[in-house]
Amino acid sequence: MFEKKRPLGEFHASLREVEQGLYVAEYSGEINPEDPDARGIPDRHVGTSAQDVKVWVEQMAVGLGYERVIWGALPEAVRAR
Repeated sequence: MFEKKRPLGEFHASLREVEQGLYVAEYSGEINPEDPDARGIPDRHVGTSAQDVKVWVEQMAVGLGYERVIWGALPEAVRAR
């Protein structure tokens, strides 16, 4: 029988444009539970579309069991949508 895992709560991330047309989302390395040394190192996802990076992080977080992503900084391109 499958056991439903308890939701992990909120996942915090920020998104910024590092240069024209290149976006990076940064979030805690706590998603690496098997490697205690990696937990304190920020992790990131890079892409050429702010919206695509945002969607990727949100899908990854939900897949890990988080209820939602709380975004810190968001570029204007994403806030306008």
